Amino acid sequence: MKIDSKLPSFTGTTSWLNLTIKPNQTKKFSDVVDNTAKNRPTIVHFWSVNDDVSKTNLAHLADLRDQHKRAGLRVIAVHLPQSEDEKITSKVKEAVDRLNITEPCVLDNDHLLGGLFLNGQNRLPAYFLFDKQSRLQISATGASGLEVLEEYLDQMLGDLRRLYPFCPQCEVFLNEEAMFCAECGLPLTLPGGTHPYYENHYSASLPTQRLKNPDPLLGHKIGGKYEVLARVGEGGMSIVYRARRVHIGDEVAVKVLLKKYMADEPALARFRREARAAAAVHHPNVITIHDFGENDGDSPAFIAMEFVKGAPLRELLHSEKRFPLERALRLMQGICAGVGTAHRQGVVHRDLKPDNVLVVAPEGDLEFESVKVVDFGFAKLLSDVSVMPTGAVLGTPQYMSPEQCLGEPLDARSDVYSLAAMFYEMVTGQPPFISETVSGILTKQLSDPPPAFPADLKVPRRVSVAIMNGLAKEADERPQTATELARQLQLS
Repeated sequence: MKIDSKLPSFTGTTSWLNLTIKPNQTKKFSDVVDNTAKNRPTIVHFWSVNDDVSKTNLAHLADLRDQHKRAGLRVIAVHLPQSEDEKITSKVKEAVDRLNITEPCVLDNDHLLGGLFLNGQNRLPAYFLFDKQSRLQISATGASGLEVLEEYLDQMLGDLRRLYPFCPQCEVFLNEEAMFCAECGLPLTLPGGTHPYYENHYSASLPTQRLKNPDPLLGHKIGGKYEVLARVGEGGMSIVYRARRVHIGDEVAVKVLLKKYMADEPALARFRREARAAAAVHHPNVITIHDFGENDGDSPAFIAMEFVKGAPLRELLHSEKRFPLERALRLMQGICAGVGTAHRQGVVHRDLKPDNVLVVAPEGDLEFESVKVVDFGFAKLLSDVSVMPTGAVLGTPQYMSPEQCLGEPLDARSDVYSLAAMFYEMVTGQPPFISETVSGILTKQLSDPPPAFPADLKVPRRVSVAIMNGLAKEADERPQTATELARQLQLS
């Protein structure tokens, strides 16, 4: 791809479908598209009327578009003709109407956008996901490309709802400090779930107050076994609650699939995969799965797991910038121990990053803090017959191995690369490869040698050699598992 992290301008593309502009309006088509993507997550997809895979995926894309429109998602279609016959506007218009393409659709007959996005390769279908700041987050091609984007979209929407105020009327996310929508003036839905306007609002002479906990699951017994006490977190597809085991009395965390996904088989399959992958790993440094349940009457699909009171490693790095070498090695010892057990059980995490490691304060007789590896939603059981299709990119750019950047099949050695990148960040305060653009990071992951540790940090040679081996471009040159990486670091 030639595009960097910003959504490119659509200026210069002259033929559009599904953009209605009244005769007395002076607004340009490109302005309409720019407003479409403003402050909203946006999917740009390339398709062709004679590409069967493109047409098959359009139904899935339409469901995704309609399902998340009220959550702010916008979609822009780009028709990329593969022959002169496909440049006929009337034929494309007929296909647009028949295939339910209601999003803005540009006819890229001169391959201007195709050259910009696809680097001239024209592989269809192709999908690009941009965040609310119009920064590219992930791209994928081929039959399974949309499924890859969907997993990231769910995470993105969950993060947006957690961090930014949202206007349900205009369907846009606003700046963190906003209280009212600048477009319509409506009081915003705030990340904390409440708004002063609604908390203390008077209608006529009668005071009314918004319920602070309208969640219907609070107090409910999920599966008849887990009494829901409080909501502790929310993602794109699920909510995590603190709950009490009715028959035992201890507290657990219960992850519940959102109601709108209860009848969605792909969402249920991903939920099962997370439970199955995490349950296969039994280690003190990996979150423990207690139970799993499908939709059953009044109870939603759920995963019950141990309740961990810890802080994400990412938050600690934000506040402390970097760790002393001794602390970084202690944390890495626990992380490698947990991930190494996963590797021995045939589980590859595929999204190891500071966000997915909980640091737990010392308890009882323990002198030092401990760690828990969490979030196996993207994990892969090596015994599965299915594999990620070539070209599907999965992961977080700063911690992705070169083979991950290329969308190739992954094994434990890809996790080793991510672990080495995490350790480098813990010691230096930043990942080994940084850039202002996603494409810049991916390019460095693929081609740049790993930067040496700064001399003033006085990192021992055994540690620096082990981490540089872990960051090797060729998977065969790395430690083959997390356990082997720990041995090279002399942690075990």
